[in-house]
Amino acid sequence: MDIIDYFCGMKRFRTITIISLTAIAVMVVANIVYLHSLYNSIKEQSVLTATEALRRADILEIISRMKGTSFGEDDSFLRLTLMIQGEKSADGAYEYPNLLENIDKTMSEYFHFIASGTPDMRPRDFEAVERIYHKELGNLGLMPQNVIVTDTLSGCPDLEKYWEISVNNSEGKPILIGYISPLSGYIFNRMAGIVVTSAVVLILMSFLIWYLLHWVGKLRSIEQMKEDFTHNMTHELKTPVAVAYSAADSMLRYYDQSDEQRNKRLLTIIMQRLNYLSGMIENILSMSMERFRTMQLNIEKVRLKPIVDDVAAMIEMKAGKPVRIETDIKDGAEVSTDPLHFGNIISNLLDNAVKYSGDAVEIRIIGDSHGLRVSDNGIGIAKENLPHIFDKFYRVTEGDRYEVGGYGLGLYYVRRIVEMHGWSIAVASEEHKGTTFTIKFADYEKR
Repeated sequence: MDIIDYFCGMKRFRTITIISLTAIAVMVVANIVYLHSLYNSIKEQSVLTATEALRRADILEIISRMKGTSFGEDDSFLRLTLMIQGEKSADGAYEYPNLLENIDKTMSEYFHFIASGTPDMRPRDFEAVERIYHKELGNLGLMPQNVIVTDTLSGCPDLEKYWEISVNNSEGKPILIGYISPLSGYIFNRMAGIVVTSAVVLILMSFLIWYLLHWVGKLRSIEQMKEDFTHNMTHELKTPVAVAYSAADSMLRYYDQSDEQRNKRLLTIIMQRLNYLSGMIENILSMSMERFRTMQLNIEKVRLKPIVDDVAAMIEMKAGKPVRIETDIKDGAEVSTDPLHFGNIISNLLDNAVKYSGDAVEIRIIGDSHGLRVSDNGIGIAKENLPHIFDKFYRVTEGDRYEVGGYGLGLYYVRRIVEMHGWSIAVASEEHKGTTFTIKFADYEKR
C-alpha cells in the first residue's frame, strides 16, 4: 500500500467514524427526548384515567348513601336515563363532543343535585370514597400505594409525594379532590418494551464501536510492525550484500592469481555473507504459520551440556565485544528435543543477550533435565514491553535499542519451538540490571 493511500484511507476512516458517531449521538439524544415525551404522554393519560375513576367513585359513594332515603326506596330511580348536555353549533345543530366525559359529568351533577335536596341522607363518607376510588383505580390497572380523597376545604398533602386529581362541576370548580401516589412504576412498565430494546441497541452499538476501534488499533499496530519489519530487513540485508559485493568487486578489479591467501580470504568473506543471507531467509520462511503447522520435529534424547557449550563458544567467538558466558549444566542432564532447533533456541537467547547489553556482557546458563535458565546483566526490558517481546515482528524501539540489528522474529521463533516441544518459557527483566529467560522442559512424548 502506498503511504499516501494509507494516510488518505485513515483520513477517510476517521471522517466516516466521526460522522457515524455524531449520527449515533444525535439518535441517542432524539431517543431520550422521545422517551421523555412518551413518559409525559402516558402520565397525562394516567391522570385522565384517574380523574374518571374518581368521578365514578364519587357517584358510587352517593348511591351508597341513598339507601334508606326517600329516593333510595324505589330501585327504579337508580335505573335513570341520562340526558346528555350537548353544545349548539353555529348553524343551530347540537353536537356532543367528549361524549363519555359528558356522561360522567352529567351523572355526577345529577346525583349531587339529588343529594343536596335530600335532607335525610348521611354526610359524605370520605373513607368510603377512598375505598371505592382505590378499587376503581385497580380495575383500570392503576395501583397507587396511597390514596387520599378530601373536599375542597381540607388541607392538601405534600404535592411532591402525590399527584392531585380533581373532579370539577360544569362551572369548572372542584367538588372533590383526590391525591394518589405517583404512578411512575406503572408508566415505566408501559414503557418497558421500548426502554429495554433501546438500551440493548445502545449497548450493542457501543460494543460494536469499541470492538471496531479496538481492531482498527490492532491493524494500525500491525501496519506499523510491517513497516518496521521492512525497514529492519532492508538494513539487515544491505550489510551482508554490501560486504559480499565489496569482496567480489575487489577480486574482479584487483585479481592476483599468485596471492592465493588473499583470494581465499575474500572468497571466505563472500561465502560467510551468503551463508548469513541464506540463514536469514530460512528464518523468515520458518516464521510462516503454514511452515510451523507442517514442520516436524526430529525428537531424540540428547545431552544438554555439549549443545549449550558449543553454542556458547560460537557466540563468544563471533561477538564484537567482550562476552563472558558461564555455564552450570549437570553432566548427566538429558532432554528429549530436536537438537537443531534446540541449538537455535539457545543461540537466539544468547545472541539477544549480547546485542542488548553495554560494552561488555556476562551471561550465566543454569540447567538440568527439568529446565534451563539464561541470565544476563544487559540493559533489560521495560515492564510495559515484556508482554509483547514474543510477538511476531515486535521490537522495542525506544532508546538505542532501535539501532540494534534484527527484525523481530528471534523470540517469536523461540516461543513457537518451545510450544511445539510442549514446554513453557517465561521472562523476568529489570531495566539496567538484566534479563532472565526460563524454559521448563516437559516430556515431548506425553504431550
